[in-house]
Amino acid sequence: MNNLLLNISSALKKARMEKGLTLEETSALTGVSKAMLGQIERAESTPTISTLWKISTGLKISFSEFLSGSQSESNRINIEELDPVDESDGRMLLYNVFPFNPLTGFEYFYIKLLPGAHHVSAPHKDSTEEYVIVTEGTIEVVINGNKHILKAPSAISFKADEFHEYNNPYGEEAVFQNIVKY
Repeated sequence: MNNLLLNISSALKKARMEKGLTLEETSALTGVSKAMLGQIERAESTPTISTLWKISTGLKISFSEFLSGSQSESNRINIEELDPVDESDGRMLLYNVFPFNPLTGFEYFYIKLLPGAHHVSAPHKDSTEEYVIVTEGTIEVVINGNKHILKAPSAISFKADEFHEYNNPYGEEAVFQNIVKY
């Protein structure tokens, strides 16, 4: 069993217990089935990024709490050594480089989009902003139905309180940095 799955499992259980919620109450808040929540807590199922966003939004906790675990503090991080969360049939790899810190108010992700990747992200809390910096390749960012084609080096920022998508319909891998500010 990998560390990422254990981190997700323990973070969900901890958040639910701290709030005094049953699986059924957690399901009502998050829109994730009671059965799926139970499987995640028992580390029997690895949730998708979309499912983790639903849980974090419903429980009002940061997304990175699921990914950070009890890693030691360090200024130097080898991103390739981190366990990524994958989505879009393994075509989107999300590395949680700097988990949410209440003092800074942001979290930082390094994301690889392989050809054919398509990820839809549900709206975040009202005051959440995203900053996307494309460092390799080309991606499409769709914000509330408006498509933006970003070719490295380029960037976009937006309020993340509406649906947004990250797509790579091109033939080469793309890499972008994603800063989520709460």
